[in-house]
Amino acid sequence: MFARKSTTLALFLALLSCPILAQALEVSQSPSEAKESSLHLDLEVDPTAFVFGGYSLHAGIGWQRFRLDLGAFAMDVPEAYHGQKAFEQSFHGFGAKLAYFLFADQTGGFVGVGAGIARGLYGLKGTELAAQQYDVGIGPHVGWRFDLGAGFYATPWISLDYSLNPKDVTLGGETFASDRWSVFPAIHLGRRFM
Repeated sequence: MFARKSTTLALFLALLSCPILAQALEVSQSPSEAKESSLHLDLEVDPTAFVFGGYSLHAGIGWQRFRLDLGAFAMDVPEAYHGQKAFEQSFHGFGAKLAYFLFADQTGGFVGVGAGIARGLYGLKGTELAAQQYDVGIGPHVGWRFDLGAGFYATPWISLDYSLNPKDVTLGGETFASDRWSVFPAIHLGRRFM
């Protein structure tokens, strides 16, 4: 409902600068230093968000087995997920996740915690009635990063998020019931540059 092309373009251009930075860092190191580097930079997208009219762009910086992810996202939420037949729902926001890889640097299984802020938009189907509200969510996540070769990878993960500000939305006599807890599955596709 409100995925904005200009926001997507700005985020995409900002994230493009990460490979340039990574390349500059690699050039400034000798071959022996580059092999021993514990610093990792990567970019990720979640194709599901794009399928559902939004975007999901993430930049990651890792040190040994730790990884910090900063991302921006938006999506029109399918009714099958939110379960409210009378409503359309979408959201956009940004967040951060900290992960620890259990078995090796930046690959395999990981656990972590994340937090994000999102603006939700709720529309009553068949009317012009709409409402918006902000929410902050926090929670743990687990996943697995599969290396695909040439620096590319796929990362399925799932989180259990706790909403700090769940509020029901009532429009035209219909109520969208908000839950305090939600499960969010995702698959990110990414590329490491260091």
